[in-house]
Amino acid sequence: MIKRYNLVNLCMTKLTVTIPDNNDVPFLQEILDRFGLSYKIEPDDKEYTFSSAQIKDLVKTRQDYIDGKTTARDWKDVEEDLNRAFD
Repeated sequence: MIKRYNLVNLCMTKLTVTIPDNNDVPFLQEILDRFGLSYKIEPDDKEYTFSSAQIKDLVKTRQDYIDGKTTARDWKDVEEDLNRAFD
């Protein structure tokens, strides 16, 4: 018996865009609609809140730096941590 398989390509590209001016949203929606692209609008109404443990760690890290117990970190390393926190 020969088995047949249908392969379906489900590969899609996801594009995330931050729009600083809400007045531009309708214009961009019109463009996406004209191209027949589906999209989802997620308003950025969330504020990131640091936990008390995170704040305590930040204060300790700052004091350790002031006391000479640690050295400054490379900006790329700091940026990666920030991106993980806000994504």
